[in-house]
Amino acid sequence: MSKRRIITLAATCCAIAFLVFTVWIIHEANIGRDNILFKTVRATPYGDKIGHFFLAGILTLTANFLFRHRCWRLARLSVPYGSILILAIAIIEEASQYFLPTRSLDIYDALANFAGILAFSVPAILWPRPAKSELADHRQDRR
Repeated sequence: MSKRRIITLAATCCAIAFLVFTVWIIHEANIGRDNILFKTVRATPYGDKIGHFFLAGILTLTANFLFRHRCWRLARLSVPYGSILILAIAIIEEASQYFLPTRSLDIYDALANFAGILAFSVPAILWPRPAKSELADHRQDRR
């Protein structure tokens, strides 16, 4: 197995672990369970907003990595696939809080999510895509 393949596999495992962590955080908040993480966030000034920013941002970075920085081209604008996916999930998750008695719908949480998504989308937009010849070499390494 090539060094590049090992690094990609390790990064993918880390990305999946972070996704599982995020799902766990959302689940804990949805059922109203309190834990040391939530207590720390509450004790930190703007901790909730900082948490939303970094959670959405790192999820965006992770999703864009897993999509290999692929972007949709809309006129002169590049929009990463992962960023669109995380934006849709963030909108649905924030809107769902309206229906949960243990949660509260907060526009500032949504804005922190959007800021994190936007800030962490920049690397996917600026990251150079590998040339087609490099992709072909990488596919041959997998065999």
